[in-house]
Amino acid sequence: MDPLIVAYNDSGDESLLVRAEGLARGLLAADPSRVDVLAALSTVLMLRGRTSDPKYLDAAVATAEKAVTLTAADDPWWPYVNAQLALVVGFRFEQRRAVSDLSMAKRHADVAVAAAGESDPTRTDVLVRCVNVYRLSFERFGQLADIDTAVRLSREVQRSTDPDHALTARQLLALCLVMRFVRTGGQGDIDEAIAHCRDGLAAMSGRHVDRAPLNGVLVIALVQRWVSLDGADDADLREAVQVSRQVVADLPNIDTVRAQLLSTHGVLLVIHGLSSNSSLHLDEAIRSAREAVESPTAGTQRAGHLVSLAHSLLIRARMSSDPKGVSDAVETGMAALAGFSPGHPDRARALNVLGTALRIRYLIDHDPADLDAAVGMWRSSSASRAGAIEIRMTAARTWAQTAAEAGDAELALEAYGTAVGLLPLLAWRGLDRTVQEKRLTTVSGLAGDAAAWAIAAGQPERAVELLEQGRQVLWSQALQTRSDLSELAVVAPALAQELDRTRRELDGAEASPIIELPARPGGEMGHHLLTSALRGPHRAETEDAGHRRRLAERWEKLAAEARRQPGFENFLHPPSFAALQPATTGGAAVLVNTSRWRSDAIIVTADGVRAVPLPWLSHDTAHQRAAAFLEVQRAVEGGGGPAERVALHQTLVSLQRWLWDTVGESVCAALDDILGGATDRRHRVWWCPTGPLTMLPLHAAGRFGASAPLAAKRRISVAARCVSSYIPSLSALLRARATPAPPGPPRAFAVGLGTLPGQASLPAVSDELRAVSSHVPGLRVLSGRSATVEGVLTALEQHSWAHFACHGDQDFKRPSAAALRLVDGRLSVLDLAGRLAAGSRSSGGADLAYLSACRTAAGGRDLPDEAIHLTAALQMAGFRHVIGSQWAVSDRVAAQVADDVYAGLKAGERLDADDAAVALDKAIDRVRREHPDRPELWAALIHTGP
Repeated sequence: MDPLIVAYNDSGDESLLVRAEGLARGLLAADPSRVDVLAALSTVLMLRGRTSDPKYLDAAVATAEKAVTLTAADDPWWPYVNAQLALVVGFRFEQRRAVSDLSMAKRHADVAVAAAGESDPTRTDVLVRCVNVYRLSFERFGQLADIDTAVRLSREVQRSTDPDHALTARQLLALCLVMRFVRTGGQGDIDEAIAHCRDGLAAMSGRHVDRAPLNGVLVIALVQRWVSLDGADDADLREAVQVSRQVVADLPNIDTVRAQLLSTHGVLLVIHGLSSNSSLHLDEAIRSAREAVESPTAGTQRAGHLVSLAHSLLIRARMSSDPKGVSDAVETGMAALAGFSPGHPDRARALNVLGTALRIRYLIDHDPADLDAAVGMWRSSSASRAGAIEIRMTAARTWAQTAAEAGDAELALEAYGTAVGLLPLLAWRGLDRTVQEKRLTTVSGLAGDAAAWAIAAGQPERAVELLEQGRQVLWSQALQTRSDLSELAVVAPALAQELDRTRRELDGAEASPIIELPARPGGEMGHHLLTSALRGPHRAETEDAGHRRRLAERWEKLAAEARRQPGFENFLHPPSFAALQPATTGGAAVLVNTSRWRSDAIIVTADGVRAVPLPWLSHDTAHQRAAAFLEVQRAVEGGGGPAERVALHQTLVSLQRWLWDTVGESVCAALDDILGGATDRRHRVWWCPTGPLTMLPLHAAGRFGASAPLAAKRRISVAARCVSSYIPSLSALLRARATPAPPGPPRAFAVGLGTLPGQASLPAVSDELRAVSSHVPGLRVLSGRSATVEGVLTALEQHSWAHFACHGDQDFKRPSAAALRLVDGRLSVLDLAGRLAAGSRSSGGADLAYLSACRTAAGGRDLPDEAIHLTAALQMAGFRHVIGSQWAVSDRVAAQVADDVYAGLKAGERLDADDAAVALDKAIDRVRREHPDRPELWAALIHTGP
């Protein structure tokens, strides 16, 4: 039989499978207990199920199950028959998408791999059968351990001496490496995957049955590498088009597969046209898409190909300014939509493309009915529970932008509110952190835009809710894991577990690769269509589509059931304005919002909310100012000399004046009106900036410099009018207020590292530690070899106060890489987030963390609203008060300020962390009076908390 199967693989001649099946059944008629023949027969039946009647798949599984039943656990065939069963059940899962099949396949794969020892003669056969199961498990559940296992096993098989096994392993290894690259971004993985594809193709016969699938993997790998290099070189994309063209030519007789390949090829040609801003390939793309549509495929497969055709027609029409082409795209999109049932996940994609086509036709013909219909399409697409979240988000944002450009505040608010509500799904907790951050980067500024239109619609309370819901998505999810789900687990553990499992399966890693195209005109539609095309054939309603719809419905039912539990009425719902407002007792929270539509300061007090327009605050200018500020910081911290330090000083002074003129003066005037403005009164303010303003020192806004005495007299600075703190969100402030201070004197520890290899010396660290020790009795000091990552994490769990005098790092492109440098490595935001997710501080008991280190309160350039920095991490981990720095701090000044702050925390013989904001304000004021014209010395340190 094996020679017949090998011959089939080389030729694709199904008659060889028929002969192999007959031979196997003859052998079994003579001896029904031959497990080797049963295993071989299950392979033959599986292959026949791929190319003919699907009933063969069930027969393949039943045959493999019989082989397992006939084999004892101590039999030498035990690993092999379990691996064979894993293989065929995994294959059936690929065809029918029943999760029970995948669970069964994974279970038997685990048994087989564990049972096959290194010297087992069947080990290679076992591993080659199990690799694909781990790959499928990763696709469905998103666990990196599965894809790492698949890569490891593939490498082992590839090293075997069996050429057929090595070839199969090379194909699987290439695909697994591509998938791991999509998740982790490791460039070595994608380069190696492409090399394996090319080597595997070179070793195959021209008619080998697996040649087209391997070429398909090569197409995906080439596109992914092109994307990872931001499309700087189109060589990979051009090769992908050529390979795709060859794949189509190699499969002339398998209609359903060929139709999908034609559709994918067409989308690739469209992407190539978009990338090169040329219509050269669009005619071929449309021909390819039309051929896919006209292939004898039925139901939703044809509907999916129609979507791709509508997209191609629309792109060509836009490039050529052809009104007829737009109408053709609309008609094709309507035909596609008619082919999808209401619950089908690909219906959202069809709605999105059709909505875009209708909008373009409206811009040509000015028929309001087209615009109304487009809005209806986007509204339905964004609400499609079973649709891919990226497509739903694109629909909501396109709807929002269209409404905003039309000046319809109510409609824009509805659309932006829908988009903000989708953010937790876009960055669902089941995804890898890198993918979460990448997805959120694509919608940066969304919450600010939503708030702007809420204010335009006269709803400042709603603006506050949207900013609260649409910022700090990652921290909120971590806290929900620790609070909402954990609290639900106490009263309904099975319900909590099922909720998390269902949501992970619905919105975790999907079978489709994530294609993030470089930003180019029209790229949004291309992104989603290419992702869908590379995913594989559009599945019928009874397969993957129906499964996703049922999952979405199950999630809604489970969440509703949770909300019926006593005390869980608002389970997983964002907080209302009424719930947030008490956080501002004793002062005012100032949410400074900038967007491309308008800028405002939203002042929230215990008595109400007021939106203060900031007409001179330009969103673009704020971005430019923030970028320039970051650039001069990098220059100084990268070893810059006097010129770079002068540039930092000049940039800061200019920033102070600009922030006062655009934000500070208007806000302070409004605070005087709201809270009362006695000449000697200073307001208690919690700043909560959005977007690029998160990287700028609002608390230092003012006109200082040579006229400092006059400035103080005229009170033309925020410092003269306010005692300032920062908050990542109102929820964070509310949570910090609600957490009781730990009883008794503080249990405190300090980390001091004045010297580290490769880092500049911090000579004042020893003075700083002595000063802190003089004010904090019983201070435990970790320095030298004791200042390890694990040692500090453990200390954080055991102490209520923490002080860090060491180097800090912030990577503005990858904010999660922000870290404190310790003796054996880096204590990063992710380390703290990991402990947070594990619930290590869920019981409270943390009071004050003082980060006397550089850039510990500086967020990421691309994700400013997520507050991904150490200061926020420590507060989210349970510390009520945190002091950190927005840029590099002089260690001498840092030591002096720390001494003054801890002195200010003393109330007789007692230390009170609730005085942290005032103590820091007084300590900074001392430095400011000594150096009023040098904000780089005194403006970096900030307080976060109540």
